Amino acid sequence: MTEVHMIPDTPDKEVDWTVDPDAGRELAAASTAPALLHEVNRNFSRNVFATILARVVNMLRGVVLVPFLLYHLGLEAYGIWTTIFILVSYVGVTTLGLSNVYIKYVAEFHARREYDKANSLLSTGLAITIPLCCAIFLAFLFGWKWYSPWLHLPPAHAVDGKEAVLIVLGVFLSAIALNGFGDVLAGSQQIAATQWFLILGILAEFVAILWLVGAGRGIRGLAEAYLIRTVVADGLTIWWTWKKLKWLRISPRLVRRDSIRYVLHFGGVVQFQSMLSIFLASVERVAGLVLIGAAAAGLLDVAKKWPTSFSTVPMAFFAALLPAASHVDAASQKSVRIDNLRTLYLSSSRYANLCTSAFVALFSFFAAPVLHVWLGAQFPMGQRLIVLFVIFNLAMQFHMLTGPGTSMFRGMGRVYEEFTYSIPNLILLGVTLPAARWIEGRWTAFGIGVAVAVATVVSACVLMGRVLFVLQLPLTRFLRVVIVPGLAPYVIAGVLAWPVAQLVAVVNRWQGAGVLLAAGILYTAGAIAVLNRWVLTDAEKQKEIGWYRRGLGMLRGREATA
Repeated sequence: MTEVHMIPDTPDKEVDWTVDPDAGRELAAASTAPALLHEVNRNFSRNVFATILARVVNMLRGVVLVPFLLYHLGLEAYGIWTTIFILVSYVGVTTLGLSNVYIKYVAEFHARREYDKANSLLSTGLAITIPLCCAIFLAFLFGWKWYSPWLHLPPAHAVDGKEAVLIVLGVFLSAIALNGFGDVLAGSQQIAATQWFLILGILAEFVAILWLVGAGRGIRGLAEAYLIRTVVADGLTIWWTWKKLKWLRISPRLVRRDSIRYVLHFGGVVQFQSMLSIFLASVERVAGLVLIGAAAAGLLDVAKKWPTSFSTVPMAFFAALLPAASHVDAASQKSVRIDNLRTLYLSSSRYANLCTSAFVALFSFFAAPVLHVWLGAQFPMGQRLIVLFVIFNLAMQFHMLTGPGTSMFRGMGRVYEEFTYSIPNLILLGVTLPAARWIEGRWTAFGIGVAVAVATVVSACVLMGRVLFVLQLPLTRFLRVVIVPGLAPYVIAGVLAWPVAQLVAVVNRWQGAGVLLAAGILYTAGAIAVLNRWVLTDAEKQKEIGWYRRGLGMLRGREATA
């Protein structure tokens, strides 16, 4: 199998990272290329490792809390809570595009040591987002009677639902207004620090939820715990940004017209795409809420909780890929730029797909045992919920394969290319949702879920085809390097599926958890053995060993060197 590296550590005759086409500058830049490549590769690996760890912690928090929340809140109140986050996500899209502006252009400015432009961009962004977020919150505060019907709040939850919405909205908008500090760190390829602070915030929120919801605070307790999480994570991030980036300066005098153009053009397009992405990520819950009720939205959220949660792990590659792609795009000569970007795309897609497959294969083959142990006997679990759970998992596999492509397009400045995914998805939803209604004879949560999954899979294939065309990448090479290796975990999970299902079916819930734990250990060991024997290259095995050593170093209270 062709060896694929994240970013080559040694100079290659086809890799030229110089920026200025002037021959004298090319020669000078070439002499510093090895150090630059090593720095980018080291930062990328560290950022991905920290982001994966943070997302694993967040994933575990989410799935562990679902049975607790269903017991203390009930399915209807839980559905209301998930709906609240759909609402604030749509509101937050008004400034979401700016985050990608920060990351992309700060990465370019940092690569060129143009710190004055980075300071101007951040100052301009804060001057826009802080007043805008304040205005949005005031509009919701004084216009609640016009917005509240959209939430379909039952009378029993009208008061606490309103308080929860306003708390979450205020916290969410405050975080968006100040996220520029974390985005500047991300653009400087120092994402790892923000992820450690995020872990602290997640753990603080988890403890607060157990305390507040357990004490009877209900939905309001969830909102208050979210406030605690944000204060911890964002407060530490802002402090660290000022401490780490000595060149950082913020002033109204640094607000400039060219920075506003970055925000309005690149940021505006990304903002609109983010709005479509949020809609597509929540469309099944929105449809369930509007067409059936809050309980249907809650049921669909439960069915999608595991795939949504574990998807945040491979998304760690995408978070680190945008600044890396921007750096490569800015620092490569035109003659080899596509070659460099193609190498980065292949490697990031390969690792993201392997990571996703590890989860999808496990939960697809172990669907019934996982749901039985996770939700317990008190939750109605029919055959359709199991099938929907599997379908959402498989659809997530395809959805995750689009992440490297959209990150590469943003890093290249070709943000319009992302419509290749969202527009076909919307068109297909216009076909699959009515078809599901016709086949089922009425609106059902199962029909809505299947319709959304089908639209996701087909549109994901359309986007991947576009990426291969732009990067001049043959389909056969993409299949060999990215897709085929991801089939290995399915083989291991398939072998274990039948005995695990039989064992869990005849034991109680806690004994079933033990069976799943033992099966998970066997699955992990088998997958690692197969990957190391037949899939991973020598370079990837060395990287795997480096990550293992780093993890051991962290357990000992220090960061081990790879």
